Amino acid sequence: MENESFVVIAAGVVLFALISGRLRDSVLTPPLVFTGFGLLIGQAVLGIADLHVGDSFIHGLAEVTLILVLFSDAARIDLKQVRADHDLPVRMLLVGTPLVILAGLAAGLALPLQLGLWEAALLAAILAPTDAALGQSVVSSAAVPARIRQALNIESGLNDGIVLPVVLFFASMASAATGGPDGPSWLMFSLTQIGLGLLAGLVIGRVAGWLMDRAAIRGWMADSFEGAAILGVALLAYSGAELIGGNGFIAAFVCGLAFGNWVRGRCRFVFEFAEAEGQLLVLLTFLIFGAAVLPEAFGHITWAMVLYSALS
Repeated sequence: MENESFVVIAAGVVLFALISGRLRDSVLTPPLVFTGFGLLIGQAVLGIADLHVGDSFIHGLAEVTLILVLFSDAARIDLKQVRADHDLPVRMLLVGTPLVILAGLAAGLALPLQLGLWEAALLAAILAPTDAALGQSVVSSAAVPARIRQALNIESGLNDGIVLPVVLFFASMASAATGGPDGPSWLMFSLTQIGLGLLAGLVIGRVAGWLMDRAAIRGWMADSFEGAAILGVALLAYSGAELIGGNGFIAAFVCGLAFGNWVRGRCRFVFEFAEAEGQLLVLLTFLIFGAAVLPEAFGHITWAMVLYSALS
């Protein structure tokens, strides 16, 4: 990106921050605003930001953002609290989410989207775990009972990590069905990715949590380096899983869950990161989505896609 693009994007972040309080309870959530802002400054409208889907910068930012968001979301989930008030979140995750995927699969096959069975299943699984950030006014509204808001918060923190193996499996089967290696090879690949990702995340999360806990108790680690260490743990889980053939994103989520519940008393940085740097990374990703992805998608939109989106 050119300097002009950076100036416009930085100015947009500052301007949004100035009015963020006024928009907090409105339907204009930050992801929606930044997607629209990206579309406005992208090549489709003003042409200020020259961003393209194939840019390595975009892929790198999206990957790092997803790693850190998965880790921080999982680390913020208190499993003791989940067990104490598990009825609604468990029903949403283990009953509601599969039903949403099945409904999405049925709609994908019924509408003329030219999707095969596994492709329709993949699309449904991708869209099922909608992030609560997109409906932030509901989650933060005092008019919504606290128990419902708590259930939505727990579900939104766990849904991405739980659905991720399903997405990986459907993606493998869709690839096999469209001319890739045979089904058993892709099935073994997906099971290996899921299994080794879970293993790497669990081991790294528990070991890192234990080491940080011991170091902090003995006064070996300065408080100012806790944040850097936690970010390093998230990236270590991702890269470690990829190194042994597992899925790094699954590892990042499981690592966050194990790490956060081992060092629950020292996760203040994770909470602060999710509210500050993590949120900024997410919003920049939505901005890039609006600037680079939406313009390319406009030329391929059909009435069936619009109807599927509405149903979703």
